[in-house]
Amino acid sequence: MLQAFYTGNTGLNSNKTWLSVISDNIANVNTIGFKQERVNFQDLISSSLTTYSTSGVPKNSEIGGGSLAASTIKDFSQGTFQTTNSPLALALDGEGFFMVKNPTADLVYYTRAGDFRIDANGDVIDPNGYKLQGWTLDEGGNIAGAMGSINIPNSLSPTNTDSIKFENPANLDANVQAITATFDPSDPNTYHYVNTITTYDSLGTSHTLKHYFVKTDINTWKVYSQIDDRAVLYTDGTNNYASVELTFNGKGELTSGQYVSIPNLNDPATATENSDDGVFTVGGGTPVLPGSVYISQDQNGNTVQWNDDGAGNIIDINTGEIKGTISYDDGKITIIGAAGDGNNNSTLTLKYQDFNNATTAAITDLTNIQTAVIDYSNPESRYLNTGAVDTQILEDFINLTQLDSDFIFYAQQNGSGKGDLLSMSVSEEGVIKATYTNGQVKDIARLAVATFKDKEMLVRKGNSLYLPNQQTFTPIIVPGGVISKIRSGMLEMSNVDISQEFINLITAQRAYQANAKTITTSDQILQTTMDIKR
Repeated sequence: MLQAFYTGNTGLNSNKTWLSVISDNIANVNTIGFKQERVNFQDLISSSLTTYSTSGVPKNSEIGGGSLAASTIKDFSQGTFQTTNSPLALALDGEGFFMVKNPTADLVYYTRAGDFRIDANGDVIDPNGYKLQGWTLDEGGNIAGAMGSINIPNSLSPTNTDSIKFENPANLDANVQAITATFDPSDPNTYHYVNTITTYDSLGTSHTLKHYFVKTDINTWKVYSQIDDRAVLYTDGTNNYASVELTFNGKGELTSGQYVSIPNLNDPATATENSDDGVFTVGGGTPVLPGSVYISQDQNGNTVQWNDDGAGNIIDINTGEIKGTISYDDGKITIIGAAGDGNNNSTLTLKYQDFNNATTAAITDLTNIQTAVIDYSNPESRYLNTGAVDTQILEDFINLTQLDSDFIFYAQQNGSGKGDLLSMSVSEEGVIKATYTNGQVKDIARLAVATFKDKEMLVRKGNSLYLPNQQTFTPIIVPGGVISKIRSGMLEMSNVDISQEFINLITAQRAYQANAKTITTSDQILQTTMDIKR
């Protein structure tokens, strides 16, 4: 008789446990990444006796001892997604867990809650301050090194331009007529096209690189270059050249090239005024390389810092004031204010380069045409005196075509100025992309996703965090997008079905009441038995 009390009591305890689990599920209906749990009930045996009849038929006499809430089982089914405005609000669409590391305890936790943000140091953290784990990506977007905490730089350092590549659909119009006149950037009749590319030095200062294209014969083009106000020379490793010559085949494909014209440096040199007209002739009227003239003494004998700007003007490099003009094809310099000053034999002291010789050298690699060293500490330039690291630029012309079509230019350069973090995005593959104010879009890192063969090995640690119940239980770790998609701007909500939990709540309440009733009924029967004595 007394056994019934204890049997009913086990029912009370197990259903009380179920009520606790239901309450926990309902309480976490709005908890991000929460996974509901259910109770695993087991029956208890009080006694079990088997006897046999004379014919050998077994007779079982089994009396149950009640029930036991033996364990809880987690439901890892997918929760619904809630849209947010944060790119670092992440949800896993499929299997797996995010990995976050407690930097204090050096312990990695697993979670479905993807409410991340960037802290002041650029680390991606969860609300607990734990750091999101993944892999850093190299410049090519490939995983580099071991998995670790993801850090998004708040700024990018400047990158020096040392490579330029012309890409399709860059094209030179094959239908234009050849030009035989001496190249003069101040005279558009001496070249066909000019392409401008913004480049950067190691300090992040921008510079303007120009390529002038001159068709000199059928399928043959010369390229002259300038950066800001100075000429850019090309080198074969031994000599510097004023230009490169590109040769195309009958299909418009670039097939060969050569370096053309070794400039001759004239330093010191003079330019003489033959009459009081302000016109000074350099080198007896020979062509002058644009962007190579530097005047150190004017017609009055004063020390000056003037240069040509590569576009036909003589400029004071300290003030930017125009002091005169230059005609590159005949080396004539006209100085403002020099005409009519009463001096017929005035001179200018200067240095310059000519470029009219026919020396050539074959280009062995059209994807690797090197400029001569660009001096970024050049006192003879208004713009190239930044103090940045001197550099050479590798130019790749191989994809340039010459077809009967409009002139089109498309070129890539690998430099950039300093950039500050502007925005972020996360792809379905878990690649974090950062956009900076310098226009750079950089693949920073790729998220790590962990999964387990038996997820019941995971133990809740609060804050939607899990740990395996055995430290030796190793997860399977893969990049995002392999076993599940990463949804940016979304959070996975709790997977608690509140209507089902209310049904469970009613069931648990009635079960508790029923077990209590078995106890009161047993007590009444016992009381009746006690009353027999009366």
